[in-house]
Amino acid sequence: MKATKLSYILLFLLLALSSTLSLGQKVSFEAICNGREVLVGNPFEVTFQLRNAKVKKIEPPSFNGLQAQGPNIGQSFSYVNGRSSTNESYSYYLVANKPGTYKIGSAKVITNTGKTLKSKAVTVKVVDRPSTDDNADLAGKVFLRTELSNTDAVVGEQVTVDIRIYTQVGIEQTEMVKEPTFENMYSHYLRSFADRPEIVVVEGDQYYTQVIRRIVVFPSKPGVIIVEPAIINIGITSNRGRGMFNPFSLESYTIKSLPVELNVSELGGAVSGFSGAVGNYEMQTHVSKNKITSDDVVELTMRIRGQGDIKQVLTPNIGADKKYFDQFKPNVNEDIREGGGLLGGVKEFQYVLTPKATGSFTVNPKFIYFDSKEKKFITIDTIITIDVSPGTGKLPTKAERDAAGDTPLVVEAIKSEDLIGFKAPLTSAQFTKEKQGFFLGSFLFWVLSLLPFLGLIGFLQWKKKQAALGNISDKDRKRDNAGSEAAIRLQAAKTALNQGDSKLFFNEISKALLGFVSDKYNISTVELTKDNVRQKLAAQDIAADKIDSLVGILQTSEMALFAGLTNSDSMEKVYQESTDLIQLMS
Repeated sequence: MKATKLSYILLFLLLALSSTLSLGQKVSFEAICNGREVLVGNPFEVTFQLRNAKVKKIEPPSFNGLQAQGPNIGQSFSYVNGRSSTNESYSYYLVANKPGTYKIGSAKVITNTGKTLKSKAVTVKVVDRPSTDDNADLAGKVFLRTELSNTDAVVGEQVTVDIRIYTQVGIEQTEMVKEPTFENMYSHYLRSFADRPEIVVVEGDQYYTQVIRRIVVFPSKPGVIIVEPAIINIGITSNRGRGMFNPFSLESYTIKSLPVELNVSELGGAVSGFSGAVGNYEMQTHVSKNKITSDDVVELTMRIRGQGDIKQVLTPNIGADKKYFDQFKPNVNEDIREGGGLLGGVKEFQYVLTPKATGSFTVNPKFIYFDSKEKKFITIDTIITIDVSPGTGKLPTKAERDAAGDTPLVVEAIKSEDLIGFKAPLTSAQFTKEKQGFFLGSFLFWVLSLLPFLGLIGFLQWKKKQAALGNISDKDRKRDNAGSEAAIRLQAAKTALNQGDSKLFFNEISKALLGFVSDKYNISTVELTKDNVRQKLAAQDIAADKIDSLVGILQTSEMALFAGLTNSDSMEKVYQESTDLIQLMS
């Protein structure tokens, strides 16, 4: 018994001693970089580590010209030989677009005990990469091009930019390192496009080629615009493996496209009433009714549909004479769509017209756009007839309105005999007391008397609820419906999986995930790509494990599309992981 008590006492003393030793661990804060000399466009990592303390607040350093993505936050704990230690890390991926020497400044951290620490500055040398032609292994076998659908465009015209790879060797994976920059242009990354590998002949040699990224751009200023090169990393299987059990290895290469020029000119001539639309469009009009009374209003809808930057379409002129109609500011709805490898959409303008005279009138809705193929302005118009007959409200006739010109019209006064007559107040009155009937004053009498008022109150409450529902913004509505919209696309992916269509399957998986992120976290589809989704979600304070899962699925889909993966088990796994992730983030 005494021996047992002594064992407990010794164990207690050992634990106390180990706790004392752990408390005495040195607190440190340092910067660790995984490269001191790197190539232009190649990512490298810098990590700021705090040991044996907890972060209360951290201030990242100045990266001085380096593109930074992060931070990725990590935590660890260890207990070795009676000593415990903790480690918190904040990592950033960095890329330099120009050669030179870059200095990463000091980061500052405040620990949970209030202590302030600073890391040392880090210097990295960035050198220019050798061209692919200097690489004997790839010379003439693999190259990258930035291809424009049109090298001569007008301001506002849609131009597609394809990042296309040409290869004579098997490529296992691709990773976009640097995408082209688009100065003085609005750009939009397409989610879906024709990316099936093709066989082409270039200067007498046969290649497999595939589009790995498609962007549509709309130049905003005239002049010569330089589209900067794109840089990608590729992985190629090599037979220079390590040992008999691993005879093959994946060798990484970096390839770069050449810059290309886009010549942008002004639109030819100025046309009054130009809507700002450039591309190919059509117009549809609709009125709620062509025959109304002076008590009614006319609802006129003008719908513009086509290929181009639909956001630039200005409010068109519907050709309603202000002398005959009061016109209110239209309600505008916009829907941006992708199709056929291009960007387009629908923009709808809903007008309300109130008549100011009776008679037969015409309105002349007109839409003017610049046809980028024909290189000329196109006018689409139509004539709508509206007949206004007298109602209870007194309005002048069209002839009276025309004759008056700008002079205010006075509507003919209502004659006294048209008014409801009122008798003079009683000067005296006599009342006779009569016996009331059974119904008057009964419970049923009061219930029936109050019923209209109760109905009115219920109707007003219903209207209030409907108004509240109508005031929900598109942003909130998209956020609330993000999960259901993603489920629809996942169902399409499931159908493709059952049919064995791997290309359609992985396309639908990518659309479902990126569309869900766009709707759920209010990130514009224009700003969201497979390459920057990690940065966008990190800015929304999304958990790192969820971001890693999402990026992993997107990368798997992209590699599968390029390599033509058709393994049904792998596709089933990707589908289940996507479904679980969307449910977890909903």
